[in-house]
Amino acid sequence: MTRSTSHGRRVASVLATAAAAAVGLGLVASPASAATGWDSLTVPVANHRTSVLPVDGQNLFARTQSICFDECTPTVRLWQKTGDTYKQLVPPAEAAPDVMAGTATDDLWVFGTRWASTGSHRIHHYNGSTWSANLSPDPKGLEVADAEAVARNSVWGAGSVRVEGAPTGWYPAVSHWDGQGWKTTKFDFEGTFDAIDVRSENDIWAVGYRDRNVTHTERDYQPLAMHYDGTGWREVPVPETPDSMYILRDVISNGPNDVWVASGKRVSHWNGSVWTRHDVSGESGAGVSFGSHGGQVHAGVNSFGNHPKLLRWNGTAWTPDTTLTKGTDVDQLAEAGDGSLYAVTSSGDGVFSPFTPHLSRLAPPTAG
Repeated sequence: MTRSTSHGRRVASVLATAAAAAVGLGLVASPASAATGWDSLTVPVANHRTSVLPVDGQNLFARTQSICFDECTPTVRLWQKTGDTYKQLVPPAEAAPDVMAGTATDDLWVFGTRWASTGSHRIHHYNGSTWSANLSPDPKGLEVADAEAVARNSVWGAGSVRVEGAPTGWYPAVSHWDGQGWKTTKFDFEGTFDAIDVRSENDIWAVGYRDRNVTHTERDYQPLAMHYDGTGWREVPVPETPDSMYILRDVISNGPNDVWVASGKRVSHWNGSVWTRHDVSGESGAGVSFGSHGGQVHAGVNSFGNHPKLLRWNGTAWTPDTTLTKGTDVDQLAEAGDGSLYAVTSSGDGVFSPFTPHLSRLAPPTAG
């Protein structure tokens, strides 16, 4: 199954799932023998922010966005990499490719928001040669912030639904494509989902925030984590940080007793019973992207200052991983179906120093 690219996504491979089966109370199983090192790959466009959706060890989709400040409009483009070659994909003019999800080179979904008289929220599918019309079941109300494809006939999207008359206007929602159409589940409180992780059709996590709507500021935001077991959704309350904005931006699950969520540098682990904090180093505005390689959880960090950009969980603590040498920040980790791990890194900010993206791939671990 292939995760989207909005917050740095992964594909849960059979290898990772098998290795994670022995995980308990946050202690990872012994990973398979590590790959020899990261291979450097080309990016489709220099000096553009980049995210990828790996299909396998050789093929992927990429999204690039030009650096833009003040009132300019960034240029967003989609690409398909086959072997060593990129070709540009041109979606419909009304499409908004903010998020990608899919399972194969002929199975790509793009989600996003673009103003249109028929509704701003867009969902388009690419079958390898042609693009669909907008497939959103509610173009004026349903906004998908993250998505993950399990199969061609099973895609999950998480975000929010606009509710007329509600104080903040938005309620968390999850939508599912069953091969025929999209069906949406709306939750009866204000807030939104920012990320989703689908380990199986009976093991799904969606995270974001709940809005208490007390002071009408972001300090009202409470961390929100919900789990689906195949029959229904239940909230798994995450302890909040008092008087602080706390939006869960990413989630990764290696099983019901090994789930990680991140809100900036604040990272929490669910062992099936309780949440435990295991924060990473970084500035207050740091971003964290999770990935898995051989059943071992990695955290990529995007932060100002001198902080490790890649960390591995060794069962008790985060340890720096210095094998990824390209760039100064990790913008995204994404795992492919063959068990390889992709990393999008960057250096510079595009203002005081040139912005340079890098793409690296860690081959699947060998059996140990």
